[in-house]
Amino acid sequence: MHLLTKKFAGQSIISWFFQIILIWLAWAVHDGTLPNNVTTITFAAVILLTIYWSFSLDRKRSNNK
Repeated sequence: MHLLTKKFAGQSIISWFFQIILIWLAWAVHDGTLPNNVTTITFAAVILLTIYWSFSLDRKRSNNK
């Protein structure tokens, strides 16, 4: 877990991971691989909330140092 909280370009690796998942999801909807329905939008909202959560944890760790 310590590896995932290591900073890269100002963000933890886990934050980058969640952002890449969100980009992949948007790309899949654009290409038509995934349908644009309530399930996909809900999944995108959950990913977005986890991104904000990881940013919050990053900021909390920065303030503790």
